[in-house]
Amino acid sequence: MCRFFLASSFILVLLGSVGCASSSDQKGAAPAAKVKGTVTMDGKALPAGELHFSVPGYAPSVLEIKDGKYEGEAPIGKNEVQLFIFTEGPPVARYGGQRIKTNIAPEKYWGPNTILAATVEAGGANDFKFTLTSK
Repeated sequence: MCRFFLASSFILVLLGSVGCASSSDQKGAAPAAKVKGTVTMDGKALPAGELHFSVPGYAPSVLEIKDGKYEGEAPIGKNEVQLFIFTEGPPVARYGGQRIKTNIAPEKYWGPNTILAATVEAGGANDFKFTLTSK
């Protein structure tokens, strides 16, 4: 009985010290530079949305799109860029009546297979125009 207790205690301590990598293990913010630009969809300024600029190992920079324009800071280097256009659905009972946001941007512009990218340079103009299509 004593051996079982010691062995199981050792395993618990070992498992606790090893842990698993998670999103909370990411570093805070990468070195960043100012960026700005425009986003059009099917030839028209995108009224509202978000662009997420990210480099591996760091949390993304989230920039709000208003009337087809955005500006802020993004990580220096080659960024994966994702587009999010949110719409609120009807209230969901199992979530206490809260409305769930859904991204309605075409799938080619978000997630692991996004086709959007931008290379942000320290001290560069970093003016990126994203001309997108809904199909």
